[in-house]
Amino acid sequence: MLLNLGWDTSKLTTSTMAKRSTFKTLTCAVMLGFICYQNAEMISNNVVGWLSLWLPIKTASATHYTETYNNDPQTTEMNIEGPHTHTDKPHNLNNIQGKAKGTNITGPELTEDEVKVTRQQCDADRRGNGKQGMKGEPGQRGLVGMKGASGHCPPRHILQATWRALNSNHFEGPLLSTIFVKEFFGTALRLTWSGDLRLKANSEDVPACRRWYFTFNGNECVNPHPIDAQLYTETQMYLDNIHRHTTIDGMCQGLFNGRVLIELNIGPCRLTQQLGFSEGYPFTGWDTTTSLIVEEINLITNKLGEDN
Repeated sequence: MLLNLGWDTSKLTTSTMAKRSTFKTLTCAVMLGFICYQNAEMISNNVVGWLSLWLPIKTASATHYTETYNNDPQTTEMNIEGPHTHTDKPHNLNNIQGKAKGTNITGPELTEDEVKVTRQQCDADRRGNGKQGMKGEPGQRGLVGMKGASGHCPPRHILQATWRALNSNHFEGPLLSTIFVKEFFGTALRLTWSGDLRLKANSEDVPACRRWYFTFNGNECVNPHPIDAQLYTETQMYLDNIHRHTTIDGMCQGLFNGRVLIELNIGPCRLTQQLGFSEGYPFTGWDTTTSLIVEEINLITNKLGEDN
């Protein structure tokens, strides 16, 4: 390769020409070294290939081998770095020493049966089909807990009022009353009334209906509902005079604490105006003891029931 630097060589001396020739030689050497440096890998592979024709050495950048377990061939690709001695016999995978994808494969040679058993055990572990372990021994009995504090049941706040032979024939208004001192606002009052009731029709043309109901300080209960009872008599029974024992029971919430006036009243039924019932001949507490029991109760919930 000639190198023309644009100098006029006709005017140069022999010494100068010698210096220029030496400079050209060094320049060519530098450029050749640079080219070799850029293509070092390709040149190295070619040199190794040429040497492999004359020497018993082979290189392998990607070696493929086949493992057979339970008549199921499986091919594994390994990148093995470095030279390996080549023989006519196939490689024994158990004796391969080197780097295979970052893993060193070393170890003693396994027989064919041992390899088969190892593969079966690995497959069983992956499927989670291992044998069930032995049952463990019962644990130790726990310590006896500490004795709890004695329970406490608060006394019940109950009032009972009785009337001997009330014998009231009133058809409207209060029949009896009592006063109960309520201790707490958040509690409820439960009423249980027991006595004798009767209702006769006025005539055989018009049925009779009356209602007995409780009031608290002059108002009926609204939480959850009124506490009452009704009697209805057909016209064909106007001559009957039957007295029946009756119980009226209910619970009322939302009452203020303090003195509560509780009254049993009698009046027309709710549908008297729509259906035209008569007041009839009511009678309350005929020749028997009439009793009213009132109890203050602390409820767990304020919801006593649902409206239908």
